[in-house]
Amino acid sequence: SGVGKSAIVEYVKEKMKGKRVHFISGKFDQLQQARPLSAMNAAFIEYTNSIIQQGPTTCLETKKAVINAINTDVGVLTDVFPCLCKIIGKPQTAPIEVGSIAAQNRFKFIFQMFFRVITTQLH
Repeated sequence: SGVGKSAIVEYVKEKMKGKRVHFISGKFDQLQQARPLSAMNAAFIEYTNSIIQQGPTTCLETKKAVINAINTDVGVLTDVFPCLCKIIGKPQTAPIEVGSIAAQNRFKFIFQMFFRVITTQLH
C-alpha cells in the first residue's frame, strides 16, 4: 500500500487519451469488501460512461454486439454490473435459477463472452 500504483494507472490512462483505446480501471476499496467485484464494477462504470460519451451510434453498435454474443443471458451480467443497463438496456427476463456451482460457471462463461465482445475491433 502507498507505493504509487494508482498514480501509475492514471499516468498510463492519460497517455492513452486520444487513441482508440478504452482504458478502464477500478480500485479495491476495503470499505467495499462486503461487495464482491466492486473494483470491476467501478471499471465497468467507466467503460459504460465512455461508450455513452461516444454517442448513440457507438451505444447501439455495442448493444447489438453484446446482445448477439450473450443473447438472453444478459441479465446474468446486469445483475452483477447494473451500470451495463445504460448500454444494453434492462433485461426482459430474469436469469434462470441454477445451483451455485452452475451459477459460477455460467457467470464465468458469460463474462468471458462479454469481455471478448468489448475487446474486439468494434472498439
